[in-house]
Parts: sequence; structure tokens; C-alpha cells
Amino acid sequence: MNQEIAITYGILLVAVFLFVTEKLRTDLVAVLVMILLAWSGVITIEESFSGFSSNAVIAIMAVMILGYGIDRSGLMTLLAKKITDTVGSNEKRIMVSVSGTVGVLSAFMQNIGAAALFLPALRKVGKQANIPSGRLIMPMGFAAILGLTQE
Repeated sequence: MNQEIAITYGILLVAVFLFVTEKLRTDLVAVLVMILLAWSGVITIEESFSGFSSNAVIAIMAVMILGYGIDRSGLMTLLAKKITDTVGSNEKRIMVSVSGTVGVLSAFMQNIGAAALFLPALRKVGKQANIPSGRLIMPMGFAAILGLTQE
């Protein structure tokens, strides 16, 4: 193992720790990793910013910004309340209803976009039903993939 690999592993461990503990927002952790890799000399500055040249990265960022705006508007709170009022606090019912909704939504838009738009509502549903949102995210992701729209 050379020095660059050790530095990369160290930065990766810090990122995983920050993701798991949620001490910082995920977008800040991602930018921090990008900056640390370039600052440490593991990659060049051009390589660190090359991801922004991809349309997919910009589209995902835009969908996450839209999702945050929709969440701030209160629409996701209403949607989460509607889901919990309709299906109750049963984890399996919530999982089926959320996954079904995202699956149908992803049939008409990008899979990642559908999942990203629904993440704020999923977190609120989990909080209202006292279910860790991590247990609902994976089935929702699979449903988004199965929505049949690839791009």
C-alpha cells in the first residue's frame, strides 16, 4: 500500500463516519471529500471537478434542490400525513405504499429523480410512524429501478 492509497482510505473512513453519524449534511460531506482528495494531491483539481461535466450529476443535483424546495413548501409533509393516515403505522403497509408510489412515478420520469424527490416524504413518514427511514429507503430504491424508465 502506498501513501496515496492510505490517504484515500483515510478520507473514505472520515466520509463514512460523517455519513453514518450525520454530523454534516451529505452534500457537504461529498464536497469535503472532493476538496480533500484534491488538496492532498491524490487527484488533480481538474479531476476533482470533472464530475460536474456529466449531465447526470447536474440532473441529480437539480432534482435534490427541487426536492428540498418541495419539502420546504410543506407539500411533502402533507403527502407523509396522507400516507400515514391511509395505511397507518404498519411498516409493511408503509413500505408497499411508498414503494408503489415511487415505482409509478419513476415510470414517467428518471428513476433517480423519482427516488430523490420522494426522500423527504419518506423521512417524514418514517418519523411519524416511528420507523427508521433507512429501513424504507432500500425498498423504495428498488421500486424506482423497477419503474421501467432508464433515462
